[in-house]
Amino acid sequence: MIAWAVIERCGGQVRAGFGAPYALDFTAILMMAGAMGADNPLLADVLPFVEPVIVQAYREAADNGE
Repeated sequence: MIAWAVIERCGGQVRAGFGAPYALDFTAILMMAGAMGADNPLLADVLPFVEPVIVQAYREAADNGE
């Protein structure tokens, strides 16, 4: 599914402040999805649920010194 391909690539599209990511840049992700031909409503519906998982993964990696 192409929407999943977008989600796999969206980890680099983060908003960061004070040295740590706090959110995903939905505008950049949806633009990337459009370029990949995956601009569908499902992706917009799923992003808010995926966002905390990705942000938490960044925080855990930072806590582990990765």
